[in-house]
Amino acid sequence: MKNDFSQFVTKESILSLSGRNKLEVMDQLITRAAELSKLDRDVIFRLIWKREQMMTTGVGGQLALPHIRANDILHPFVLIGICETPITDYQGQDDQPVRVIVFTVAPDENQEDYLQLLSSISRRFRNSDLITKLIETDGRADDVYALIHSEE
Repeated sequence: MKNDFSQFVTKESILSLSGRNKLEVMDQLITRAAELSKLDRDVIFRLIWKREQMMTTGVGGQLALPHIRANDILHPFVLIGICETPITDYQGQDDQPVRVIVFTVAPDENQEDYLQLLSSISRRFRNSDLITKLIETDGRADDVYALIHSEE
């Protein structure tokens, strides 16, 4: 697997999230992840909420990085959600609202590839300017896609 997550970002995997709380935006992301990956929606729902119960994926700086591994998929799916309104109940590590969510569903087989993928996402999104630019797109898929692919 190539180390950069952007190869798994398509215009279809970019969403403007209209939800007003964590459950609503996660529901939107889970629905799209199920559509794209062809995985059962309930399986994704259970896996991601189990992950969130272990520790919040709100990493701070208006960013959340929920991620799961699942059987029966051949390659990762990386969704990028831009929240129309700040999600104040996300429980980010810095207690600030979340505006950008990078949701990853990856194959369960290869731990090393999975860790490289998460590392690629983490490295790229450490850039607070990127977060600001993504928020300014208002979730327009073409603009988000261009930003993600121009920063390579």
